[in-house]
Amino acid sequence: MADVTDAFERASDAVGEARESAGERALGGDDRGQLMLVAALAIAVLLVGLALTLNTAIYTENLATRTTDTNLDGAVAHGGAVEAGAGTLLDEANREGGTYGELADRFDETFGNWSDAAATLAAVRGTATDASYVDHVEGTRISQTDAARNFTDRNETADWTLASDVGVRGVRVNVSRDSLATSRGSAFELVVDDGTDAVETEIYRNTTQGRVFVAVEDAGGTRTTCSVAADAGDYVTVDVADGRLNGTICDPLDAVHTDLDGAVTVTYRNAAEAEGSYELYVDETNATVFDATKYASAGSGSSPVAQEALYAVTVSYVYESGETYVSREVRVAPGEIA
Repeated sequence: MADVTDAFERASDAVGEARESAGERALGGDDRGQLMLVAALAIAVLLVGLALTLNTAIYTENLATRTTDTNLDGAVAHGGAVEAGAGTLLDEANREGGTYGELADRFDETFGNWSDAAATLAAVRGTATDASYVDHVEGTRISQTDAARNFTDRNETADWTLASDVGVRGVRVNVSRDSLATSRGSAFELVVDDGTDAVETEIYRNTTQGRVFVAVEDAGGTRTTCSVAADAGDYVTVDVADGRLNGTICDPLDAVHTDLDGAVTVTYRNAAEAEGSYELYVDETNATVFDATKYASAGSGSSPVAQEALYAVTVSYVYESGETYVSREVRVAPGEIA
């Protein structure tokens, strides 16, 4: 801005000189024109200088913003890896079974090993990381591993409620294609209801086309479908939580995330019209969920089973690289739908 100020001062001096040469006489038309020209030039110089100053400030701010975002990319990526890793290890620990204390210890150990391995890899890039187990939420794993059995309860009831007024996550079924009904009206159906709205998911096959269909009726009553071809295999996997049919995105399944709010009730209808395996987790303790008329005990060899599980865990992580330092706690409940 010093150059701009000098230019303005020079313009002012020029005006003063013009006045002195004219004495005390009134200015004529030519004099006034000269003064106006000089003043206009001075103003132009000021405006150019101001524009340059503003542009420099904007460029500097944009550069700083881009630099900050770049520095945080590694921290964001590490946070995502922590959450994904903890989710995978959580379900692996649950599937091995045990008491709540045993499950927590198992997760703590395996997650600690994962953190050590991640830290070793990060150190190669000049980054320091750490992650650790903090706390958990006790819950129940409801599952069936006998792929030749239908989805009825222990007493072979076809329409039954798995759990009421609960949070739910990780709903997945692996169903035999040949066991499915060939029409919608009698098809196996999963109903998730929050007391106000419900999302109903039917799974059936079409004998003419040989395709397996997943039909979802959302809370507004709109029915949409997705399907897989006849050559997709003897079993079809429906991952309700992740919105996928045989690993491919099935948009209608998103309704369980968008249309429901709060605790829900999970129900099977026409459960004799589907055979295979399934699992889901709820956020109530096994002592609350377990019902001997519906479930068998873990290790009994019968299905379906309700057993102790960790519904969610809280983990913390630290990421440090150069001037970037991030420390956070995150709740991990993979595949949570309500």
